[in-house]
Amino acid sequence: MKQHGFTLLELLIVLSIIVIASALVIPNITGTGSNLLTAQVRQTASAFNFARRIAIVEGAPQVATLFQMDPEDPDYPDIRGDLVQNSNVPILENFTSEISYQADINEDPEVLEIIEIVFYPQGGSTGGILNFKMDDLSARIRIDAITGRISTYYPGEEIEEDF
Repeated sequence: MKQHGFTLLELLIVLSIIVIASALVIPNITGTGSNLLTAQVRQTASAFNFARRIAIVEGAPQVATLFQMDPEDPDYPDIRGDLVQNSNVPILENFTSEISYQADINEDPEVLEIIEIVFYPQGGSTGGILNFKMDDLSARIRIDAITGRISTYYPGEEIEEDF
């Protein structure tokens, strides 16, 4: 008489595959806001690094502009047009999170419609800290004034205070 069914090994293999697949899929479904914030922080840091490199290569200051004005504002098209026309570096537009700026660690963060960071040919910059906030998620970008180096920080990481 032949028995029908699955062996213990077959069941363990199928359960292992299900566990591995769920471990890969579930964080991607629940982490959409986190992924969006991380992408925005990376895009901003990349744009700042690009502006810094262009300033050094061309030997002229470059302004990296972060633009977070309401598109429904009647002045939006004119201000955006002026920024695009007067910039060698692409401007960054933000509509998904709140970004505040502080010139140094001891200053209170301030939400501005236009944030401009100047990078100089010697590698330095105007510096500052950008605080990104989306719902209960947050991140920071620190621009070192002396070196122009860009650093990103996420919750649980300490920001260096050698500003």
